[in-house]
Amino acid sequence: MNAKKRERIRKFVAYLTGAYFIWMAYMLLTPQPSFPKIGWEIDMRHIGAFGVLGLGVGAARRNWTPGRWRAFLLLWAVGSECLQELGRRFLNTGRYFELIDVFQNVVGILIGLEAGRLFWSWTQKKNADETPEKNENRAA
Repeated sequence: MNAKKRERIRKFVAYLTGAYFIWMAYMLLTPQPSFPKIGWEIDMRHIGAFGVLGLGVGAARRNWTPGRWRAFLLLWAVGSECLQELGRRFLNTGRYFELIDVFQNVVGILIGLEAGRLFWSWTQKKNADETPEKNENRAA
């Protein structure tokens, strides 16, 4: 995969991740029915939703260091629960702040960021592996 194609894919993922972030903020402020939780009150929707966000950022990040992105997303993991509490108080959404949800948000973000980082480094490594072969074929 050449550098231009990779950059187009990265930009596309960045736009999708931005749209997903906006959609997620909207969804956090709308009423939702309750869903069953598995053992220890674990709600896989939180881990999955924030994991997708982390994956998108991990794959599309560019100018910030990984530490800055991690801090920003972890702040969002806590802040989103605070937004739900404000939504419950002022918009009557029925959602509220829960520490277990903050934990699940953080776990999802960390898993997603790591998966995105691994995916991006894998594609770079694969690209580096393909480049010498192409040069050898051209020389022959």
